[in-house]
Amino acid sequence: MRRLPRRVAAACATALAAAAVTVGAPAQAAQASTTTHCPTSLSLALLPSGSGYFFPNLFVSRSACGFVDGGPLYYFTVDKATSNVSVLSGPPRPYVVDNLSVVCSAVTVDGDSVRASGCGPA
Repeated sequence: MRRLPRRVAAACATALAAAAVTVGAPAQAAQASTTTHCPTSLSLALLPSGSGYFFPNLFVSRSACGFVDGGPLYYFTVDKATSNVSVLSGPPRPYVVDNLSVVCSAVTVDGDSVRASGCGPA
């Protein structure tokens, strides 16, 4: 009978030690992200077969935005954003939005040009 209390005490001590290690472990680092502010941007949208969002991609100047790739997700704030929206009938229609905020899933950098894709409202 004396062995049972010792086993219970040993099991409790082991559980407490495991809990202390778990609580004391450092948290995982947050996923990287990139935040950029741009004076202007251009976007091309195809409706109605596209996403339905007027800014599914952004084309910006890396130097004008001060773009530094810190990894996804990519948050862009644009003072004046223009989207040329193609519709089934007629020429593309330009839409201009002030203070646009989007989050994009990927970017491609080519010289001073940055193309962000997979964008949606932030």
